[in-house]
Amino acid sequence: MCLTFEKLPWKEDKDLLEEVDQLFVKRQYENWVIFRFGCELGDRDGVDLVFRGKYPDAILVKMTGEKLEALNIEFEERSSDFKRHGHDPEKCDLIVCAYDDWKEKYPNDRCPLPVYVVGSLKKEC
Repeated sequence: MCLTFEKLPWKEDKDLLEEVDQLFVKRQYENWVIFRFGCELGDRDGVDLVFRGKYPDAILVKMTGEKLEALNIEFEERSSDFKRHGHDPEKCDLIVCAYDDWKEKYPNDRCPLPVYVVGSLKKEC
């Protein structure tokens, strides 16, 4: 753990830790997916994530030399949630999720967008 985090006022609060146990069971995965994706992006030079507060959730921006490029990103717990929520694939470029279950949920439909599962970036970089 970096020095900054070690200096935080950590505590052994029984009620707080019980709440953590409950939240781990019913984790709000979309928020977790956003957090993990941000961790995986880290401080990559020339890459930033800008949140919208509407669909699609965010814009991933990349600066390559003098060129600026962007992707519309929708965060979901499961890739199949994209279809279940009725999202328009024409307005999005990438689904970022914890589980890619599209083929299991919709075996006769091809996912209309690329799917990035958090955890896969660590293997590539």
